[in-house]
Amino acid sequence: MSMKKIVGLILFVFGWSLFGFGAKFYVDPNQGSMSNSGSSTAPWSTLAEVISQHKIESYHYSPLPYSANSQLVVFDQGAPVQAGDTLVLRDGLHGDIELFGYYNSLPIYVLAEAEHHPVLRTLRVAGCRQWIFKGLTISSEPYGDYANNILVSIESHNWHGPCARIEVADCQVYSTDSPWVNADDWVNKASDGFFVRADSISLMDNQVRNVYFGIELMGDYNQAVGNSIVNFAGDGSRILGSHNLLDGNLIKNCYKVDDNHDDGLQSFTTNGLVVDSNIVRNNIILNYDDPNQPLLGPLQGIGCFDGFFRHWVVENNLIVVNHWHGISFYGAIDCRIVNNTVLDPTPATNPGPSWIKITDNKNGMPSSGCVVKNNVANNFQIDDGIATNNITLATFADYQNEFVNPSVYDFNLLSTSALIDGGDASVAPPFDINGTSRTTNGSGPDIGAYEYDYLVGTLPVLSEEKIVVSPNPVVDYLDVIGEVKGDIMLFSASGLLVRQTSATGRVSRLATAGLPSGIYYLVFRSGGLGRLMVERVFVGG
Repeated sequence: MSMKKIVGLILFVFGWSLFGFGAKFYVDPNQGSMSNSGSSTAPWSTLAEVISQHKIESYHYSPLPYSANSQLVVFDQGAPVQAGDTLVLRDGLHGDIELFGYYNSLPIYVLAEAEHHPVLRTLRVAGCRQWIFKGLTISSEPYGDYANNILVSIESHNWHGPCARIEVADCQVYSTDSPWVNADDWVNKASDGFFVRADSISLMDNQVRNVYFGIELMGDYNQAVGNSIVNFAGDGSRILGSHNLLDGNLIKNCYKVDDNHDDGLQSFTTNGLVVDSNIVRNNIILNYDDPNQPLLGPLQGIGCFDGFFRHWVVENNLIVVNHWHGISFYGAIDCRIVNNTVLDPTPATNPGPSWIKITDNKNGMPSSGCVVKNNVANNFQIDDGIATNNITLATFADYQNEFVNPSVYDFNLLSTSALIDGGDASVAPPFDINGTSRTTNGSGPDIGAYEYDYLVGTLPVLSEEKIVVSPNPVVDYLDVIGEVKGDIMLFSASGLLVRQTSATGRVSRLATAGLPSGIYYLVFRSGGLGRLMVERVFVGG
């Protein structure tokens, strides 16, 4: 599939830095000993032993179980690893990692050393605060067995207390290195990737593969950004909470192994659970990339069946699934579904073709106040709401008239596409799924997830060197370090321009004082055009 890089820099302004500024301690299962000092030349042995042998000073709630009367008290006071420090892991097996009740005033970083591939069997974080895990492998297979459980669990805990401000980034999370070809192996051996039952958790640029469920966000103010979930047998992702963000993830290759109704993304309400104000943006959901894949079955795209769902934003998603449920909301209030491309790879084959649908809640209460605009799909069934500037494509031949190469999921627009300039600018997001400005051609926005870019590659804004944003975290200002030409613009997550300056050389400063915590897009523009960066940068978490 031909895909350009995502836009600019995405800034997460929450209040911690990406890299530790305290002491560094080294952990080496092959050469280390717990009687060592933890230095680079005298490392400790495994991360599991660092925890079990009380090498980390932290805080936990007392008395337990946690209640409103519990207070944070220090434990293992004077231990060598303290808030702000970094544990650097080297090659080898570091064991099952269990952190229960470790509250830090500053983050403790657990990072893979450069060119090393440390392996955790599982990672469970319960009742903790301010931990960052980066560059690790989390799988039981290198240990010679299959956990058949959850590989990464992050939980607020009824005994240890609430959990928040945990980040997992650039990790490899898998049940098995290669997908199984029979259903029994999937059922008996596959684990879930990430299970999050907490608030303010960040999952960034992780590779999750060969799992049952991919990423489940059961809490509020969580974000899963830039992850890939490849080969799954249940749901690729779930959002069971409010104010969550699912942005820029790749979810593909569903294996049909049981009676679960598999979804790329599923959400539902049960027992008073509220699932409001979630953002689902810039994601790619593919039923399969190989039509000869073993255990191939239908995948529902975005399935929100047991509402009500209030104030959701679903935009710039590419959804290619062999099912009629492309995007379905059963009970939606004031939701916005705009600029999505939702198509069935085999629209003439049942189940399918794929629709965008808003209908009554299952209890019969109607949806209301929704906006469905600028989408392309096989079918639209909108019982209530404003639905304009949408285009229906019924057959695969129709796809070929509009897109570069739909056979390999390249849904960038042909120059002759009827989708060009057909969108409503009042609701279109500022950028498309590729990061191309919706005003690139100086006319109206296009329909679907992709904006046709008349000037791709003709107006470079950045040199080949890496662009650095400092300081981390962003509070009063940010410096853009590198050869940037043109304007530097900061957009809120809703697309509002909140700060702007012109590049002034190798270091350009942009004031950020007074901005609320949240997610921002840093974009570079030259000659009036929003251009692309080559990577994302995350500030805070």
